[in-house]
Amino acid sequence: MRQRGWVNAALGVVVAAGILGAAVRFWPASEAGATVIAPPSRVVDPSVPEAKLLDSVLSVEGWRDFGNPVGFAYVPKSRPPGLTDLTPGNPPDLTGGSHRGSGNGALLDAYHLEVDGRRVMVAVEFSAGPTSTCADVAGLTAATCVRDDKPITPEPDDVALRHTTAYLTADSAAALTSAEAEAAKRFWATAPFVPVTEATWFTDLLVRAEAAVQK
Repeated sequence: MRQRGWVNAALGVVVAAGILGAAVRFWPASEAGATVIAPPSRVVDPSVPEAKLLDSVLSVEGWRDFGNPVGFAYVPKSRPPGLTDLTPGNPPDLTGGSHRGSGNGALLDAYHLEVDGRRVMVAVEFSAGPTSTCADVAGLTAATCVRDDKPITPEPDDVALRHTTAYLTADSAAALTSAEAEAAKRFWATAPFVPVTEATWFTDLLVRAEAAVQK
């Protein structure tokens, strides 16, 4: 149960990260009652296509430019099918500390997809070696591990990024059993990961996001 609890905690962290992101954007430090050390707030015009995705890309890049990345050092080489937004799995430390580390020591990135009209989350862990995650989700009906012990090539200089694990989770088992869901599993099981600066799909989204920032 302790290990299973880590998986549930990881999902909770992803949700919390989104809440914290909103806090950084919309709650000034004076109103929040504490000093918030974070990049300047920039928000994409909600009327533009894929605004939610563009907003999440802009936030990820904003933290990177700020010198304290919230993850996504490596991403799939091609754009994930059905992608709707990105969420740092290790929630931003608003006191200025490092975001690195999670319940099992892994760095966690979350990708939200729409699969056959259902929402599916893909959690990608980067770690120095194998974690217990795949064993933890083995008995769950609405989660499935699709990748383990598939390192990035060439190896990153940072040893904490050399082991890749990925699992899909949804609100029901049915969301993970359709033909579209099976295609998503194959993508995440086999997609090569590259430095985010080499992923043209991410760069293209960032260009669109920068052009759509609310003035």
